[in-house]
Amino acid sequence: MKNKSLWSSTQSLMVVIHYTDLEALNEYRRALDKILDDSQVKKLTIIVTLPKDVNKDTLPPHFLIYYNSPNDYTFMGKLKDVLLQRELEKSFDMLLWVGSLEQKVYQEIKSCSFKHKVVVNDVDNGFFDLELKSKDENAFTLLDFVVGTLDKIELI
Repeated sequence: MKNKSLWSSTQSLMVVIHYTDLEALNEYRRALDKILDDSQVKKLTIIVTLPKDVNKDTLPPHFLIYYNSPNDYTFMGKLKDVLLQRELEKSFDMLLWVGSLEQKVYQEIKSCSFKHKVVVNDVDNGFFDLELKSKDENAFTLLDFVVGTLDKIELI
């Protein structure tokens, strides 16, 4: 009997991406739709980290997306977004973080429960189980590379 891969055993997934512009965000949404259509993932949460100068009220709402801005934190660093805080209290099979870890939400996510944690295109100090590097910034190519790699890792 064939063992299950890291990707095929993932039923709940949290993805963190950094916002650069609306076109790139929409490309990530389409790329995620594509990879998730053929997956076992039943629960998806997407956190989009925003630069301070982007007003999240101007971005298109989506029931799976939580926009996170530096303005979402108190002076003492406490998260003010109650809905995101509730989501971070849940457990997930996998965390897929794409891009720089230098985001305020990183500290909040470190307290979450994940079976597996993967960071793409940044270096970690030990929180993540796997670090992947991709030269391609295109969302479709990058996510295909990540899924292809995770599908080759068999769980024992």
